[in-house]
Amino acid sequence: MKFYTAISAISLLAPGVLASPAHVHRDIATIQGVLSDINSQVNALETAITASPLDPESVLSQSDTLVQTITDGVATVNAQPALNQIDALGLVTPTQALADDTDATVQSLIGAQQAIVDLGFGCSTLESLEAQFDAATALATAIVSKVPAALADISQELADTIAAAIQAGIDAYQGSCDSGSTTTAPPTSTPPPTSTTPPTSTAPPTSTTSRTACPAPTK
Repeated sequence: MKFYTAISAISLLAPGVLASPAHVHRDIATIQGVLSDINSQVNALETAITASPLDPESVLSQSDTLVQTITDGVATVNAQPALNQIDALGLVTPTQALADDTDATVQSLIGAQQAIVDLGFGCSTLESLEAQFDAATALATAIVSKVPAALADISQELADTIAAAIQAGIDAYQGSCDSGSTTTAPPTSTPPPTSTTPPTSTAPPTSTTSRTACPAPTK
């Protein structure tokens, strides 16, 4: 759908561009290669997430590789010349594919959340998602800066789709690094104080019988 939107936008905003053979061709293959490399690593990450048995360390390793791949891609894109409209159109399909695969991968990661948290990797996974978000944001900025102003909105929309997918993962794992996120045993209840033996009641004083002396007999 976004692909056809992009074509329509070009047709309306720059009539004759698609038919003109005189446009200057840019080396768009380099940026397409960047998107392809990133997408391959996204798929490698999903393979690690859906592996059985789940290995959180492998997931984190693939995530680290993904962040590095994106970071390297940002440097490559920044070194490229600005694109004209027809070349920019060539980024729509690979970017849409990357957005779709990113969403599928993050959804798989959300589905494995309980298992990952139970294994003690919830916080590390949250941090890796945040690193992916930052790297993806930098990539989007780099690519949009190479696109003509007439197509900047379309490029940004695609970039926002990728960012939204990663943000969904961050939201799902939010709180995993909080100190209270781990389950702790409830505090041992203090037993009630032992009742003390009531004091022994003292026996009432023994009553003494008073005796009256009999009068002496009269002689």
